[in-house]
Amino acid sequence: MARRSGLPQLLPPGLPPSEEPFAGDYEIVWSIYVRCNNLQKLREVHIPAIEALIGQPEGGKGWLHDNENYIEDRDRSLKRIVAVQRLKGPYNDQFLIGLMKALYSLSSSWTVEARLNPSHPRGVYVSARFQRESPGSEAPAVVDALVELEANFTDSLGRKSGRHFGTTRRISATMSGDSPAAARDSDGDGPS
Repeated sequence: MARRSGLPQLLPPGLPPSEEPFAGDYEIVWSIYVRCNNLQKLREVHIPAIEALIGQPEGGKGWLHDNENYIEDRDRSLKRIVAVQRLKGPYNDQFLIGLMKALYSLSSSWTVEARLNPSHPRGVYVSARFQRESPGSEAPAVVDALVELEANFTDSLGRKSGRHFGTTRRISATMSGDSPAAARDSDGDGPS
């Protein structure tokens, strides 16, 4: 029987129990809330500032913007961007070192919970959370971030990803303002 863990790790449905150490691929899931009034400013100012600090988790493919229309009372001045960074397994300590460098370049204050046992049947798991009330006036205006390093069980189950990010669309710092994709991304809030 697999050892129980008190960490808040979500596992995909249908994952069979295992006693064997996880030896597959890993992923880092980034979920970042930025205080910003419109998608153009998010794309042109905040995402480049975030990428200057942590790199491009999606390998230059752009982030996903989750408009969170399913949350009725959400703060409309917050924009959520998400990305999944794939890491070819099995686990090695460079995954953790790279993650920690990226986290602490974004902020010096994180709450981190971790299971760092690569022999565990659910693999290594790290959950890092950052929150602040007022992001200040400089970009990136990050007010909340949740970042997880975890085993990629969904690939081992034959699915591409088990993550559901709500209503998302690709958004990129390099997307031209004249492109059809940029026109589709207009949210009507006007410049901030």
